[in-house]
Amino acid sequence: MSLSQEDPQTPAQLAREQVAKARKARRYAGRRTLWRITGDPACKGCGRALMDPESGVILGQTASGASVLLGVMRCARIWLCPVCMATIRHKRAEEITRAVVEWIGRGGTAYLVTLTARHASKDLLADLMDAIQGSRSGTAAEVRTAKVRVAEAEAALQAAQEETRAAVTVARLAAPKGQKRAAMAQAKAAAAEGPLGEAGTQLAAARAELTSTRRTPGAYQRLITGGTWAGRPDRDEAGIRDRVGYIGMIRATEVTLGLLNGWHPHIHAIVLVGGRTTGERAEKTVAEVFDPSEEALAEWQDHWRTVWVNALKAINPRWRPSDDCDRADCPCGGRGHAIDFKRLETEADAKDLAKYIAKTQDGKAPALELTRFDLKEAQGDNVTPLELLYRIGDLTGGVHPDEASGIGTLEWNLTRWHEYERATKGRRAIEWTRYLRQMLGIEGGDTQEDDLDLLAGADAEAGELRAGVSITDKGWTAVTARGLDLAATEAAEGKDGNDDPEAVGDRVREVLSLADVAEHVVVLNAGQVAEAYEAMLESLARRREEAAARRRREAEDQDEEEEREAVEGRAKRHIDRIKAAQEKRLDTLDRLSTPEFP
Repeated sequence: MSLSQEDPQTPAQLAREQVAKARKARRYAGRRTLWRITGDPACKGCGRALMDPESGVILGQTASGASVLLGVMRCARIWLCPVCMATIRHKRAEEITRAVVEWIGRGGTAYLVTLTARHASKDLLADLMDAIQGSRSGTAAEVRTAKVRVAEAEAALQAAQEETRAAVTVARLAAPKGQKRAAMAQAKAAAAEGPLGEAGTQLAAARAELTSTRRTPGAYQRLITGGTWAGRPDRDEAGIRDRVGYIGMIRATEVTLGLLNGWHPHIHAIVLVGGRTTGERAEKTVAEVFDPSEEALAEWQDHWRTVWVNALKAINPRWRPSDDCDRADCPCGGRGHAIDFKRLETEADAKDLAKYIAKTQDGKAPALELTRFDLKEAQGDNVTPLELLYRIGDLTGGVHPDEASGIGTLEWNLTRWHEYERATKGRRAIEWTRYLRQMLGIEGGDTQEDDLDLLAGADAEAGELRAGVSITDKGWTAVTARGLDLAATEAAEGKDGNDDPEAVGDRVREVLSLADVAEHVVVLNAGQVAEAYEAMLESLARRREEAAARRRREAEDQDEEEEREAVEGRAKRHIDRIKAAQEKRLDTLDRLSTPEFP
């Protein structure tokens, strides 16, 4: 909110405002660099491609004086786009804060857990991400499509086999005596080189595509599987999960990069314990909250350290993190640096004693530690991916290397950025344990579609539009081509939304005149601006309804998939037991049939 003249800003407030403006300018400049270098089509059009070229874009001013840009495409790439990333991660941080506050308010316990792996300069980011996070999995729609293709390919192969059998039969009947086998072999060979071989190739490709949609577990998945953790219901044995009252976690993956040691992906997770649940799947709720014993918490932490280290060692011994330390003053207490646990404590909010905020012991807000990857700067010879992007922009913009942000040559930064794009494609940066949101009353989801919903919601939350202008497709194209997108957006801002529409139009025209397209601005009257705001709210409501329906479908699909996998798992175990029994009997028969020698 802007401060009036009767309430002047303090030097500290002015400094914070200047820092915020500088960061925003940096993000927009980074997105303009992204337009030029990215291989992601959505990023290329983010903020400059129009939803409807005939309608153009609308720059509106809200009652608080903020500006809202409507009608442009947004990429919602939480890993790549500095502009979309800032909004999405801010909203995710708010969600996580609400969840942690809710859980601690109920009397539960929360930990901030950081998981790392050893790495070297030659290690590929995609391999390291697979090791800690698991390989990427397809969306529910991609899995369904792949299954349909497999079924179609199987049907085509069956038809080709029937045609082949018919052709072989015809060849056998038509061939003279003594040449029938040769004729049949020739018919089979012709089919193998033709329809039958093609059908087999298509089936193999379809099955490979389906396999690629399934996730291969990484070290993270190993933490929350296995009988020691989850228990053994068939033996009526409880697991560590039950003893600590684990109800779920919120996981965020972060990446940094060093000149010497290469990529460093690691996981921050807020783990919620001290609860017992009832119900299954969509009916799951928290039935009880309790304080886990110190013995149970120590057992959990020791188990996770062991599983994490051993899982990475099994994937690649080079990535095995340390599980001991001989530094006398090290905070790890001799346990090594594979996993760090920080218990979150509660403090009464100074502004509202009825609410609580969760903080780690070192005072950092855990939600920001998880989500605000865009605000972080690496240390020394280490950089974040955004710093790669910003240095590329500086170096290609003529800034001297010594004055540009980040480290390394232009070629080094471009190579690493493109590797980063490929390695993060299809991965979720922030992910909640299934059903955790519903148990804590937090709406939403973790997919890219949900990120798009957050962006749309952020625009609507800016408030009712009081003034605005329309810019044609040609005008906005010229604005973005000249790098004036931020300047145009800021021109629509004002003091407390009291601007006259003509005043907003004059400021926007002044910016567009720099691109020689001032005539492409049309001032909107109060009714037109209000109509645009209502349309935005209707669009947001429709998106939310569609998102809720999509999440229900995805949950149903996942339930069916889990049930199918459970049935297949039980069948496989049953078959394995039968095979083991048969092998045992055969071994016994072999021993009985072997002659005894003196």
